[in-house]
Amino acid sequence: MTMLAVRAAGSLRGAAPLDGPARDSWAQDDLTSRPSAAGRASAAQTGPLVPAGQAPLVLLHAFPLSSQMWGPMAVDLPELPILAFDLPGAGFSPTLEPATIEAAGRAVIDSLTELGVDRAVVAGVSMGGYVAMSILRDAPERLAGVFLMHTKAEADGPEARRGRLETARQVLAAGSTEILRPMASKMVSPTSRATSPGLVETIEGWIDQATPGGVAWAEQAMAGRPDAMAVLRASGTPASVVAGADDPFATVAQAEAMVDALGPTASLTVLTGVAHLGPLEGPNVTARLLREFYRRVLA
Repeated sequence: MTMLAVRAAGSLRGAAPLDGPARDSWAQDDLTSRPSAAGRASAAQTGPLVPAGQAPLVLLHAFPLSSQMWGPMAVDLPELPILAFDLPGAGFSPTLEPATIEAAGRAVIDSLTELGVDRAVVAGVSMGGYVAMSILRDAPERLAGVFLMHTKAEADGPEARRGRLETARQVLAAGSTEILRPMASKMVSPTSRATSPGLVETIEGWIDQATPGGVAWAEQAMAGRPDAMAVLRASGTPASVVAGADDPFATVAQAEAMVDALGPTASLTVLTGVAHLGPLEGPNVTARLLREFYRRVLA
């Protein structure tokens, strides 16, 4: 069983607040190298990190970032119980075998089990969306709802697969993630670059923190991911899809196809002036959408 590092916030008991100048420096629960969150909380007599019967909002980040990307948005959701996991090879989480999206999904499920969580509302951006859809395939009973942002259900085509595997080869050969830095400007819209001039630099810094091994793991996992359209068509889980009008990686048309597959109970929101990272480009509106969805599915 592989445990993932998790950052906690909101109304979870014992969670660190996300206000102040270091709001994106979340309290770390590195379950791979330290006692589990549940064990440490018990030892401190503070109770479990997630109170029994409470369904947390689980946040799964985009590639090639880590759970720290959620900090600016999470401060707008102080009332919600938030768990943000570092996916395998990102942040404080180790890589694991095999290098597949399915393995990442199982690691999220195992980590929730370790924390005593039976059901959760899961929100994923980009690669995090792929992992959320994998959980929807393998353990739908663990999901109270799924919120898919800036992602797509279709598998990569041959050219995209080759590109991912070549990137994995290059970062390992160079021992550096520098070749990914140009992604930062592509992940945010022209509007975001104009209104938040420091955002690209912040994302570049986060990319610099990624490890070659972690990046290669993620690229290999994404290259081999299966098509998830049939999973969406068969799903009865409440779902919402969010797309950025200026997203070059996951288009509005691909989001519309996902909503069509999910059926009439699913909703689509298209964010204008946003590309691939709504939680960073539009943290307030993304927080509002997540709050409304969380309350709706758990009403």
